[in-house]
Amino acid sequence: MPPGVQQGVRDARGELKYSAATVVENRAESADGSLRTLVLSVEDQVTFLEGRTMRRRQEAPRWVDAYMVPGQFVAVCHEGGAAAQRLYALANSPYAARRDSANLAASIIEVLVDRSGCADDRQLAQLGPGALLDVSNVIGRGYASLFNSYVGLLSALEDSRNLLMIGAGASGIAPLRSALEWAPVQAHATAHRVALFYAALDASRAGYIKDWDVWRGAGVRVEPCYLSADAAAAGVGAAGDGSPRNGAFAGPEPQAILAALEEAIFDGNGGLHGAVGGDPHNAAVLISGLPGDATAALTRRLTSEGIKGERILFCEFS
Repeated sequence: MPPGVQQGVRDARGELKYSAATVVENRAESADGSLRTLVLSVEDQVTFLEGRTMRRRQEAPRWVDAYMVPGQFVAVCHEGGAAAQRLYALANSPYAARRDSANLAASIIEVLVDRSGCADDRQLAQLGPGALLDVSNVIGRGYASLFNSYVGLLSALEDSRNLLMIGAGASGIAPLRSALEWAPVQAHATAHRVALFYAALDASRAGYIKDWDVWRGAGVRVEPCYLSADAAAAGVGAAGDGSPRNGAFAGPEPQAILAALEEAIFDGNGGLHGAVGGDPHNAAVLISGLPGDATAALTRRLTSEGIKGERILFCEFS
């Protein structure tokens, strides 16, 4: 992560404000049940001003109003506990969050956690309905360029660019799911190429697999990139059951993730031109969830083959 982004993360975490939240649902999002969606109800009591010359004017923005574009994040921690060291991408789209929160004194959001992941994930994945949490305000710019503050997902849609989405693991697919189910992207996919290349250990651990046919029906090309048997074995516990080794998360090597994605994107039918559906120079790329070394190597490969560096968009806090 570049130094400027690291400083941005520190500044954002220093300004977090927390609201009380309740777990509404904990549901499986992978075939093996290791990926879990936590549906959270964030306290969001809104007051309205009433008067002779005004009728029900909202006194202040709602909590959910800050969620404007896919790729934004929140911090989640147990009620009254220390702030989480990780931030979680919002996995439902901004439109879905507003729809589900309408006429409620709460904002309804979703985050994706991995019960075989880091300590924060494992702790959250065990929570059932009624569990109490603290959830921060929504932060981040969503999918955006690190080099040009005017370039992001919205500008890519406005410029009618084909979209190449690349993700790995739970932290990669959660914000991409938000983008794929966002109405502006779905409308975009009816006239322009939108392609998802998603790296997972195997089909049983792939997130939102039940939704892939829906995305395909909306015009999205969905390409799962499963790691080799050797790479998959490196990412599970000694017993081969997906549990963490020695209490710590043991994910696949960055090189294995990079190899699976590069093979699918650059060596598939038509190469990068086929993946983006045209001239790479005119496309935009969304990347999330890849380890730092894999992200850097993939970015170099993409730019060397025609993608403009400023059109490679990241979630700053992933």
